Amino acid sequence: MKALNWFHAISGPLLGRDLRVRRHTLLVLTSLPTYLASLGMIWYLVHLNEVSHDVARGLTLASMLSFFGFILVVRSGLTQAWSDPVLTLPHAMVSLFLCGAAYVLLGEHRVNVLVLMAQTIVVAMLRLRPRQVLGLGVAAALMLVAAFSLVNWLDTGGGVLSRGAPHLVVGCASLLLLSLVAKWVSDIRIEISLQAKDLRKAVLTVRQMATLDQLTGLLNRRVMLDTLESERQLAERHGTQWCVALIDLDHFKQVNDRHGHPTGDAVLKGFAELARAHLRAVDQVGRWGGEEFLVMFPKTQLNEAHASLERLRKALNAWRLPDHPMLQMSFSAGLVQAEPDETLDHMVERADKTMYQAKASGRNRSVWAPLFSPGADGLGIMPPALPS
Repeated sequence: MKALNWFHAISGPLLGRDLRVRRHTLLVLTSLPTYLASLGMIWYLVHLNEVSHDVARGLTLASMLSFFGFILVVRSGLTQAWSDPVLTLPHAMVSLFLCGAAYVLLGEHRVNVLVLMAQTIVVAMLRLRPRQVLGLGVAAALMLVAAFSLVNWLDTGGGVLSRGAPHLVVGCASLLLLSLVAKWVSDIRIEISLQAKDLRKAVLTVRQMATLDQLTGLLNRRVMLDTLESERQLAERHGTQWCVALIDLDHFKQVNDRHGHPTGDAVLKGFAELARAHLRAVDQVGRWGGEEFLVMFPKTQLNEAHASLERLRKALNAWRLPDHPMLQMSFSAGLVQAEPDETLDHMVERADKTMYQAKASGRNRSVWAPLFSPGADGLGIMPPALPS
């Protein structure tokens, strides 16, 4: 635990607090082993007296400026809005330039630079697009040719051309071939990424089809039953109150008969949007069947749930379809509060009876049933529902 605390204390200032900035900064840090390997090789050559201290110090300084420069820019968060916030391509191009400088300065050991160029292409292919990877390989080959030409121009003896020409040809061919392979890997990476994205969309679609009503986007009846059962068990454990309302759109059959089923579908969608907008986020709404909807009010008393239903009812009265401005909709709703040890079937049945009382009272209203009480004959007696 102490080690974890130390890690957070150190990584916070280094990587940043924003998750995206931290992730992108870590991606830049993955280039650190390549830098360390390059500098290790250079200073080992210094130890063998094959490279001067001045050359080693110059390459070390240039490498440190490159590495920490990219770290600071990405860590600042300035690149987050860019297509490549990690700056993979610019970083790779700077690395190739450093490799070219090392090729010129390392004398007989310049052949080792080809490995560093190849490492740059391999690391970059994990982030770049296929064409960019191919272009990076071409740039590496051109950098190698330019460095070789500079070495040959600086060599007054003229021996570099004869000795280095074979490895130049092999090096350029290898870099170009590696870039082709890297492009192929990048193509596969992008294809897998697209397939994974399509798979996530398919899973989301299947999940929505299994849980949501396809027309309204509300919970379907099966999921709504599971939600009611979960709330019932939760209320029994904690002794909380909760309510259920059954809503039926008034004269909906006439809407279909007079204006057509597309208009009826638009009305159902419109009601669903109103329900999502005017009920609380914790309230659950499901399409119960046809033009009937069931609303669950968790941890809510009867009068509070009734006030919510009234807000929704008035919103529906004021709502209009653009193509049918004269069409005014309303609903009748029956609201009940859960009784101790009451089954879901009985609770929904009470809500259904209360809803029909609302219809019998003239429609366009929400009524609620006072608490259930047993009668002398052992049957439930429902006191008269109170209209809004």
